[in-house]
Amino acid sequence: MNKEGKYKVILIEPSEIIATGIAAIINGNPKFCVAQTLNEPSYYNSNDTDVDIVIINPTVVDYNDRLDIRSWLGVGNTALVALTHSNYEESVLRQYDECIGIYDNAARIVQKLKNAIDENNKNPKNDLNELSSREKDILAAVAMGKTNKEIADEFNISIYTVISHRRNISQKLGINSIPGLTVYAIMNKLVDISDFS
Repeated sequence: MNKEGKYKVILIEPSEIIATGIAAIINGNPKFCVAQTLNEPSYYNSNDTDVDIVIINPTVVDYNDRLDIRSWLGVGNTALVALTHSNYEESVLRQYDECIGIYDNAARIVQKLKNAIDENNKNPKNDLNELSSREKDILAAVAMGKTNKEIADEFNISIYTVISHRRNISQKLGINSIPGLTVYAIMNKLVDISDFS
């Protein structure tokens, strides 16, 4: 919250028309102010710790390369809101605290921004997507195609513990498929692509 008692918002939207409209709605509410509008995420400065909410159009993110939007942007404990123009996969939207649709009216947009702040305060996300070292080991084993039993034997844990780790990994990353987890493991250097030959 800034000195005037308003929540500071950064808006990342490539369409000037949409960005102008959303900013006007947000600035029209006494609790929020758009501090900056960017047309692409590379201009976002994650060192700006005064930001309360980052609103971003999910189309500006290549989810094939960046599976975890929160850590990629470096938003830490800042509320993250998707500005959606169309439908997206659940695994993409799960990474956000709230979603605003371009057809939402002003009252609904303001309510969703309040919800995002509340959700982020209840469930801080700065460490949510951070995998523990054991989870990284389990993820690497899953990526290598090992079964739950093989993983349990390798780490000397029960199959139920493996299943619990896999569930936690999927929840933290928002990825439910083995191919998706494998891509994540390769991109984050938990396994080497040469291990698959």
